[in-house]
Amino acid sequence: MSEKEENRTRGIQRYRLTSPRTYSLDVIGFAQPTQTEHVVRIVDFSVVGVGIELAERIEPGLVYFKEPVGGQKFGVLIWSKQLGDRYRAGIKFVVLSSEEEVHFLEQVKQPHLDAAPRAPDKIIASLLESIQRETNR
Repeated sequence: MSEKEENRTRGIQRYRLTSPRTYSLDVIGFAQPTQTEHVVRIVDFSVVGVGIELAERIEPGLVYFKEPVGGQKFGVLIWSKQLGDRYRAGIKFVVLSSEEEVHFLEQVKQPHLDAAPRAPDKIIASLLESIQRETNR
């Protein structure tokens, strides 16, 4: 997470979960266009995203929650770091239009993403636009 992003989220109230809940999510990585499936524990949340914990490293990318988290279905995995024998990561929620949501879900439903998703620039541009809208509120 950049210093600017960290400063922007530093003042946002985070709520630590007393009994972390397990969720499944899919990630389409930015660095490598592969889809990975993960089971994570959500350990804290805020109005802009969630903090997760998991057993393996997870690369930044586009996130689809198989069950909505706080009413949100999509996000961007911003950072991941090792803490002891576990990994912590931060996911920023993003809101997609109906068209963007359908396009993204088509990508996630592919059994194995061996090639770049169709129109990845369109997906990334719409996610960045959504983040910008949320930032300007």
